[in-house]
Amino acid sequence: MPKDDVREHFEEIAGEYDRWKEISAYYYRLLAEIYRERVPEGASVLEIGCGTGTLLAALSPTRGVGMDVSPRMVEIAAAKHPSLSFRVADAEAFEPEETFDYVIVPDVVEHLADVSAMFRSARKACHGGTRVIVTCVNPLWTPILHLAERMGLKMPEGEHRWLPADELRRMAGGAGFDLAEYSGRILCPKEIPLLARPLNRAASLLPLLRPLCLTQVLVFIPR
Repeated sequence: MPKDDVREHFEEIAGEYDRWKEISAYYYRLLAEIYRERVPEGASVLEIGCGTGTLLAALSPTRGVGMDVSPRMVEIAAAKHPSLSFRVADAEAFEPEETFDYVIVPDVVEHLADVSAMFRSARKACHGGTRVIVTCVNPLWTPILHLAERMGLKMPEGEHRWLPADELRRMAGGAGFDLAEYSGRILCPKEIPLLARPLNRAASLLPLLRPLCLTQVLVFIPR
């Protein structure tokens, strides 16, 4: 995906970004839960691809830095969350000025032309105990998500490609990371009464359901 195309896409939807997230509010609540389970309050957190800063704020970091390729997204995030820091940066080529306890990469890798370069940049933001948490779509869900986008039921993604976990693990390994955790989460991304909660609870408890889940969760540690 050309970087200019990705930047232009998110610049175009920045003003509507939070509205789109409200349309899929149940999914984003589940996504935030995935991160809160792994990131304790009071940690230092870097978010790569922060959008308007909602997830980063939900983690209540003592030091929270968000970066995004879209200047408009960063402007909105800074206005919404003045206690956090935001800056415009290229995920594939940023130079962090500090290290963090956690680096989070939520639903971002599918928009990158060079995911390996992102991992190499993220490695510079790590100390020995840092955890890098990546969440992304299971490619199995591609037809469903394309249909939902055409029907106006989810945020338009622009140029993207959904990568399998094995490929992400290989790319991270080349940048000096080992995989500490892999899991699948979210079987039902819409809040359907009597169905969504038991399905999503089962997804969190039963490894056999992992290959069917919408969200791939990968946690890496620096080697």
